[in-house]
Amino acid sequence: MARFRCRACGEEVTFVYDVYARRHVCPRCGFVDVQFALSIEEVAADDPLITALAKLAESDPPDTET
Repeated sequence: MARFRCRACGEEVTFVYDVYARRHVCPRCGFVDVQFALSIEEVAADDPLITALAKLAESDPPDTET
């Protein structure tokens, strides 16, 4: 389950994340500006965010020098 918090009214809701939904709105006030808190397991492997993060990781490997 994912969580989001409405930036307008502060409502926090647990829900099933749908990567293909165009917008998620607050069920309390209807505001569309919400913050998501997802575990990596809840995001589909082909999600554009995961794809972008994977490409970024490949192009900029972590600094291992100490």
